[in-house]
Amino acid sequence: MPIKYLSFLLFTFIGSNITTLFAEGINDSTLVEIEHQSTWRIINKEAEGNNLLQLLQSLDTDVLNENPDMVFLMAGMNDTIDLQKSLNDQNFKKTYQKIISRLKEEGIETVLLNLKPIDTEAIFNKNNSPVLKTSPKYRITKTNEIIKTLAEENGLKLIDQYKAFSTQGSIYSGKNAMAMNKANSGISDELPSEALGNRIIAEQVFNYLAETKKVGEKLTLVFFGESTTNDESALSNEIYDREIFQHHLKKRIDWDDLAPYFTIPAKYVEVKGDFKDPFIFEDNTRVATLEDWGKRRMEILNSWHTRMGEWPDLIVDPNFEILETINKPDYIKKRIRFEWIPGQMTEGYLLMPHEANNLPAVVTVYYEPETAIGEGKPERDFALQLVKRGFVTLSIGTTETTDNSTYSLYYPHIDSASVQPLSLLAYAAANAWHLLADMSEVNKEKIGIMGHSYGGKWAMFASCLFENFAAAAWSDPGIVFEQTRPNINYWEPWYLGYHPRPRRERGLPTAENPARGLYPQLLKESKDLHELHVLMAPRPFLVSGGAEDRENRWVPLNYSIKANALYGKRDRVGMSNRPDHSPNPESNEIIYNFFEYFLEP
Repeated sequence: MPIKYLSFLLFTFIGSNITTLFAEGINDSTLVEIEHQSTWRIINKEAEGNNLLQLLQSLDTDVLNENPDMVFLMAGMNDTIDLQKSLNDQNFKKTYQKIISRLKEEGIETVLLNLKPIDTEAIFNKNNSPVLKTSPKYRITKTNEIIKTLAEENGLKLIDQYKAFSTQGSIYSGKNAMAMNKANSGISDELPSEALGNRIIAEQVFNYLAETKKVGEKLTLVFFGESTTNDESALSNEIYDREIFQHHLKKRIDWDDLAPYFTIPAKYVEVKGDFKDPFIFEDNTRVATLEDWGKRRMEILNSWHTRMGEWPDLIVDPNFEILETINKPDYIKKRIRFEWIPGQMTEGYLLMPHEANNLPAVVTVYYEPETAIGEGKPERDFALQLVKRGFVTLSIGTTETTDNSTYSLYYPHIDSASVQPLSLLAYAAANAWHLLADMSEVNKEKIGIMGHSYGGKWAMFASCLFENFAAAAWSDPGIVFEQTRPNINYWEPWYLGYHPRPRRERGLPTAENPARGLYPQLLKESKDLHELHVLMAPRPFLVSGGAEDRENRWVPLNYSIKANALYGKRDRVGMSNRPDHSPNPESNEIIYNFFEYFLEP
């Protein structure tokens, strides 16, 4: 299933925000714009205290000028609970109908949302508002009956917010209430909590888009709305960005795109294959608990390091210098030099969005660093595409050894390496992680890694052996040993087959040209790379499979699914498949969507 594209998603509110469910700190016609370049463009616009007449007057400016495909209309709370702004039932219905009719004239699909339950008495007491002669609950119920009638008369979809909120249990009282109160927050405002309320609204809107098969379309959706309170949200900007309902809706749509690739085909479910069970200790006892797994995990990690060679001490504060800075329209490009193995410097490229601060980051690895920044083969410009999506990226590569055909890193020297080269590449990537983690522009909790082919092997070993990488994508590296495929060549001396000179002739192992070094020893011990994959749990990873990693790779991935289950996690192991080894726009879009979903720019 190819990735779905959303060019942008635009929200402008015409609706009720007495609870600050949508505002979370936005007041008085504030325009907030959140851009997700490859998927969404979101605009929230509120008008403080508007009633239906005021919304009708601003319809052309605030809605129609945006040229929307759909409008979600959420209006009427101010007319219902504010005596100074309220319309009688007849005028309310007439004005609401004028808004609907104007949208119909423009051929815009319209969806109505009714009023949600609100403890209006608490708000009246706080704001010294006039006391209504009839109960707020009665008035909201009456207004919702009118909105339901309007939906029926105009043949429009009605999303029943009132029901969705009412079925969530207690709204105002108790520790588990939807409202912020003294029991759950120390705050006595009695406003429904932003986090839960926004998830409810996002779920309702998403369900409608899914039911009508609009999730994957290139749509402009408009929400245009009133706000009935000018309370400042106590939430920080970071929480605001995470909790607004459009964020939750975006996450749902993104997951709708990703879910097929994190769903194992039925024919591979729990198929074990011929792989050695990684959940059995070396003393033949079996992992039964998460605590057991923690011990077994360390046993696996130590056994691989013992065989491949222990790493030197990590370079937690790498020597670092900027060689060149170029300001691009969308980002800043810095050519840098830093120490990535003891005593050896490398050059790479650091790409940063303008005014970057505390952003997620991705390390890209390949034969040289230029390809990932767009100066090499097509569809391998991973660092460039990710910086345009809001990530800081660091592109590194083995330029010098690629040029002399030794293809890797060797420590302390190519003729006396104490660490298998592929493991040392992972070590160098771990030092690159420390370089990024020390930058104020980067959120060190959200640093991922990715690479294709040679870079896929590098990224796989780095993320499995160094647990600080928060997420990883491996593009067709050959995720397990397979001696019939020349590209799954872990036996080569620059991967896991290091041996003293003279080097074996390049190519498939044969009786005349056997594999040497560690690789044949690993085969003899029935060790395979699924033992490394399980070390990723519970961190998410995606195999972007091509000619070398076909659908049947779900068999070894079953062990990683099981490892995640021990943590109570699911949907952390994914694989997409394409026929060719080379990446393509569709497979790359899945990777970018993966990082956007799990690292949240």
